[in-house]
Amino acid sequence: MLFFKSKTDEFESAEAAEAVDHSDRYVVTSILLEVLYAGILFLKEPSLALTYVYALIPMLLITAVFGTYLYNRDADMKLFGAITKLSASGIALQILVDSVYHPPTTFSLVKYGISFVFLFFFLVFYNLLKKLLNHPFMVWLTLAASAAVYIVLAVYGVDPNGYGTTAWIRIAGYTVQLTDLTKICAVLFYAALFSSKHEYTDAGILKISSLFFFVNLLGSLWIKEIGSFFILYFLHLSILLIFMDHNKTKRIYILAILGASVLAVGSAFVLYKWMLPAYNAGTLNSLQAMIWPYIKKIYTRFSITANINMDPYGAGYQLLQAKKALWMSGLFGNTVNFNALPIAESDMAYVAFVSNFGFILGFYLILQFLRILLSGSELSRSLLRFERQDSLVVYGITVVIFLQAMMVILGSCNVIPFAGLPIPFLSRGNTYQSIVFAFSGLLLQLSMHKNPVVEEGGDVHDEPPGQQLAG
Repeated sequence: MLFFKSKTDEFESAEAAEAVDHSDRYVVTSILLEVLYAGILFLKEPSLALTYVYALIPMLLITAVFGTYLYNRDADMKLFGAITKLSASGIALQILVDSVYHPPTTFSLVKYGISFVFLFFFLVFYNLLKKLLNHPFMVWLTLAASAAVYIVLAVYGVDPNGYGTTAWIRIAGYTVQLTDLTKICAVLFYAALFSSKHEYTDAGILKISSLFFFVNLLGSLWIKEIGSFFILYFLHLSILLIFMDHNKTKRIYILAILGASVLAVGSAFVLYKWMLPAYNAGTLNSLQAMIWPYIKKIYTRFSITANINMDPYGAGYQLLQAKKALWMSGLFGNTVNFNALPIAESDMAYVAFVSNFGFILGFYLILQFLRILLSGSELSRSLLRFERQDSLVVYGITVVIFLQAMMVILGSCNVIPFAGLPIPFLSRGNTYQSIVFAFSGLLLQLSMHKNPVVEEGGDVHDEPPGQQLAG
């Protein structure tokens, strides 16, 4: 392609040169997929294609210009391709959702523009924040910030969906899901805790990280929002497993957390059966009345997964409609359009995508999420040579994006208990999508690297990645 500079002279081996020369295909395939969605929407309804074209023009511009910028700086183009393809898929889906499912909100390019503004400021903020993360006070500041989020939600939180979860606040007529901010706090917390400039003992790491873990657990229970906590739960265990030194104390700690989790779920089933007669009779005491909503929620989520027909017009309605939509999807989508799918713009975004675009593109999206996982993991491993802090940030971002995507996709397909969270890139929730774009931009920034720098003494070393945008 003419707008990519030649790099053949920079590599001694023909194989390496060929690999780099062909990396521009990830920009090309992203552009082709964006155009393909325009064609699919035109076949479904010409007016939708026109709406998509308004979004397609800036998408093509961003893909070409930003892709060229990253290509010329040796960024991970596979990661770039996955992010742009998922973003294009989400925009195509949301335009179709407005026509088929008639959600309470409408697709808006302005919200995506806000997400890009947030991305820019997040990248600038991170470059300024990196130095602060080396100081011990950042561990406590991020912990306090997480606690503050839950306190604000407990006092001012609202429940716009009627599910009993006060995870949102209203600002000038808009609802903002503040629990998404705890994911940013979590990534920064673990980066500060494992900072290469300040070493904590293994006992100190376990104590402080456990405090952060329980603050988020208690906060999630307080506002009755367990779904986001699952992300932080797995992030906590996986970071300790990978980044802490291998020793007996760590193994016992992780096994204890896993054992307590299994015991908690088992206890919920036992308590549900024991408390159900008193609940039906209206004789629950104050303690039982306080814990009953949590017991019921855990029991219902697991029970519905095991038997979707247990409550087909209540707790199982959403999943039952999703099951019907998947049955009707086919390889290339359902031309009749199954339009009884609830919350197609958010919780059920993946099922809505498969229902309208087919299983082939549905599985292709899962492969793109897998690409983010593989590229993020490899980037985290390679960054350990330069800065453990950046490595932890990359790993945390990768886990948050991939795990939430898989949890919601598998949950909406009734493979695991349904969490009721937005899907990265696909769902409409503007707060979370802004964070996803910010996280994705940081992954791409940190994947960039410069050529080796030759010092006066003749030594050659690599300049740490992620410095280009700041410079």
